[in-house]
Amino acid sequence: MLPVTRRLLLGSALAAPMLAQAQGSWRPSRPIRLVVPFAPGGLTDILARAVADQLTPVLGQPVVVENRAGAGGNLAAEAVARATPDGHALLVATQGIIAINKAMFNRLSYDPDVDFVPIAMLAQQPNLLVISPRAMPDVTNLAGLIAKVKATPGGMPYGSNGVGSFTHLSMELLGSVAGLELTHVPYRGSAPLLTDMVAGTIPFAFDGLATSAPQVGAGGALKAIAVTSARRFRAMPDVPAVAETLPGFDASPWYGVFAQSRLEEPMLAALEAAFGRVLGSPEWAALLTQRQADAMPQGRAALTPLMERERRVWREAVAKSGARAD
Repeated sequence: MLPVTRRLLLGSALAAPMLAQAQGSWRPSRPIRLVVPFAPGGLTDILARAVADQLTPVLGQPVVVENRAGAGGNLAAEAVARATPDGHALLVATQGIIAINKAMFNRLSYDPDVDFVPIAMLAQQPNLLVISPRAMPDVTNLAGLIAKVKATPGGMPYGSNGVGSFTHLSMELLGSVAGLELTHVPYRGSAPLLTDMVAGTIPFAFDGLATSAPQVGAGGALKAIAVTSARRFRAMPDVPAVAETLPGFDASPWYGVFAQSRLEEPMLAALEAAFGRVLGSPEWAALLTQRQADAMPQGRAALTPLMERERRVWREAVAKSGARAD
């Protein structure tokens, strides 16, 4: 069997003639930059490089990934927002840049509500709600956790990857929906957080699938009681979704591609069509399965209301948390 990347390239090459018709009068005239706001190696970067490989033969120009980390993603967003509006610079973004940073930072050199338009969603991957069996041996599900927190005088501590992190804000959202009194204990990343959870110092937390799943499977050092997606995650079908206990809850990190809102309509339509061909292919679905991620809705018509919901939910979570980045 051909490697996944090779199959992606072949599938894209076959789609190129159909895309050329859909693109109309606009075609890129030089390499397209996918600006990633994080260092190489993470899921955002991996997905960006995979889609760049597949888009290259479709668009007829190289699609290159440019990693521009720093300032919570603001450096990358500013670079794309200020680029010449000719369709050759795109932003790969998460909730932080599009939905959260405007509430976290006093000043931004760009406006995520005005400067960007969503054209594609690469994937989403839920976080896990994990508990420490040493700290809470009697808790087996989310309903039990909620009951235990409510019965604890003064509330209960929980851990996160840091002040203002997505795991911090997700727990604030959970507490708001469930009516919980919680005490935030921030850590500098997942590694020290999970170490304290295994020891029983911290009773529960949201954490990324990649970092917490090994602890869940390693002799039960931690227990996963829920996933943050709206439905059960196909890679962990026995773990309920938070929404099964708290209807409507959805707090899964997503990875999207955003263009400058100043682009002319033919440019936006052509880029949307190109990504639609790539992300709707069986080859892309196979890649997501390999990376334990899920597909998301595509197209500006579907993504625009989704972004409106994300901005509202996460800015309310920031306000409740009191977190600030500057």
